[in-house]
Parts: sequence; C-alpha cells; structure tokens
Amino acid sequence: MNTVRRLSAVGLFAASLFSLHVGVAGANLLQNGSFGSGDFTGWTLGTTSNGTAGQGFPIVTAWPLGGTNSAKYEVGEVNFDGTNQGATLSQSFTALGGMTTLSFMWAAQGDGIHTNSQGGIFELILDGVVLASTAVGQINPNDLLSGMLSDTLDVAAGMHTFEIDILRPFVSAASNTPYQYVTGADVERAPEPATLTLLALGLAGLGFSRRKR
Repeated sequence: MNTVRRLSAVGLFAASLFSLHVGVAGANLLQNGSFGSGDFTGWTLGTTSNGTAGQGFPIVTAWPLGGTNSAKYEVGEVNFDGTNQGATLSQSFTALGGMTTLSFMWAAQGDGIHTNSQGGIFELILDGVVLASTAVGQINPNDLLSGMLSDTLDVAAGMHTFEIDILRPFVSAASNTPYQYVTGADVERAPEPATLTLLALGLAGLGFSRRKR
C-alpha cells in the first residue's frame, strides 16, 4: 500500500513539473505577434536601402484568411534596379536558452487589377541570419496565396532580434502592386527530451496508482 502511494506521488510530481515546463516552453517570447493591439506596439518598422513598405503602408488590418489581425504591406523598390527591396519588421526578445522555434505566417494577395505581378519574398531572420525564406513568384490579380515560415534551432540565453523581411525586385506602384501580409509571429522554447521523459514517468505513475486502487 505504501508503494502505491509513493508511485502516485512520483507520478503527480513528474506531471506537475511537465506542466510547469510546458507553460514556460509554450509562451510566446514576442510581444503583439498577431497585432492584437491594433497597432505595431513592440515592433520596429524599417525599410531596406532602396525599399518601401508601400504608399500608406504598413497598416494593421484583418488577416485575409480571417480570425486575427495582420500587418499589411505593398512592398517594392523606390527606384528600379532589379534588386530585392522592401520592408522590415523586427523585435528584440530575451531567450531562455536551448532549442527554440521561430515562425510567422505570410500571405500575398492580388489587388484585382495589377500588372506588377510579383507576389514577394518573405524571410525569417534571427540576429541578421536568414533561417527560412519563400518566394511567392507570379501572382494573378485575384489570387490569395499563403503559408508559414518556421525553424527550430539552439538559441543561446540572452537578447536576440527576430526579423521579418518582405521584398520584391520591382517598384512598388500604388494600386498596381500585390499586397503582402504577415501575422502569427512567434518565438517559443521547444520542449526538451528530459521533459518528455518526465511526462512518461508521470503518466506511468498515475496509471499504476489507478490500477492498484
């Protein structure tokens, strides 16, 4: 009987540790990652050397797929030289150290009439290093294309910079350029293998306790 009580306590303790760790691991280290504040609180807005976010952009608006807010752009070059130019969106965060997942969702949408039809390039950047990127390519005036960029890597404890670059190799022309959207910017510490072991131990202990009652 005492053995049953000890195993049950081990199980409860392990499960509670797992829950605590998941609470830390599952917390977004970025502020206002989906622009729920209705503005760019927490973010630093910028452009590349010959880039623009678009006339009157960026703005916070509804995500075109619904359910949340997003940052909307109409990026491109200021003066045409054929290079990838546009806007940057960045934020500093404090990492806990260890395996960390960084991600955001992107969308490109035609404006219904454009002839300037390159949808854009989206880049996920950590401390100036591109972790993942996607080139939308040609997009029709009524198309809506979307996806996610993500990477998991070992991030040292301390301050880091999360950045999204949105680029196009053509001039941004108002009312003649596809729109770009980003939302769901997220930085989370990934669960460690030791945490999964704690979960298994907790579940096993709780299960053994139930069988003995």
